[in-house]
Amino acid sequence: MAKKKEEVLQFQAIRPFGPTILRGKMPDSLVKLLDDKASEMMNDEKYSKEFDHAPHLAGNVKQETRFDPEWLGSSEAQPMINLIGEMVKNYISIPPASETISPEFVGQMVIQSMWAVSQWAGDFNPFHIHEGQLSGVFYLRVPKSLPEEYAREDHYPTVGDICWFNGQAATFSGHKHQESPKVGDIFLFPHWLAHGVYPFRTKNEERRSVSFNLELVKKENAPSVGNSETAKRKEFYNKKK
Repeated sequence: MAKKKEEVLQFQAIRPFGPTILRGKMPDSLVKLLDDKASEMMNDEKYSKEFDHAPHLAGNVKQETRFDPEWLGSSEAQPMINLIGEMVKNYISIPPASETISPEFVGQMVIQSMWAVSQWAGDFNPFHIHEGQLSGVFYLRVPKSLPEEYAREDHYPTVGDICWFNGQAATFSGHKHQESPKVGDIFLFPHWLAHGVYPFRTKNEERRSVSFNLELVKKENAPSVGNSETAKRKEFYNKKK
């Protein structure tokens, strides 16, 4: 009697809900460019006063200084703009983002604001959201003491970490993501995604980062940004006619 062939069950995971966080790595040359520029801004008393960004932000930190828009449009800043552009292309190519803002509909990326954050012992960023459509953060300096501090914490280490929250705790569903950033790390996420930064304790060490908000502008005559799924369905039904 022939042996009955065993049927193999196949499954497909569908993840249409929830925000995406994209993680990347900057080249050392870009870390140095941004770190040098941040030092120049923050060490210039007149500039740091004129471009003080702290009143507009949630952070309980020592210093937050805005980048001059003119510098953001300069050739010196172009490598950074190119890197952000590549991250954005990747971000909106990944579901579910690709189902809401299709890459072929986007004509321009506009940096709305960018600022350097100088954080020292005891400083922290409470949970908050941003403006724009996408937000991001570059890490330029991370205290060398953080791994040692992290190891000393007991059941729930958080020292110096960034953490994102979305929704509520539920079975089979995550609601938070936590990272211990390293120099050169860059993260990109939706502006509305709540996030915060935990403090560290070691004195005389700086945690330095650069945050930014950006907006995507659709091409002329393109379907409405945020409606690529509708456009795709229209195309499908047109072919059926």
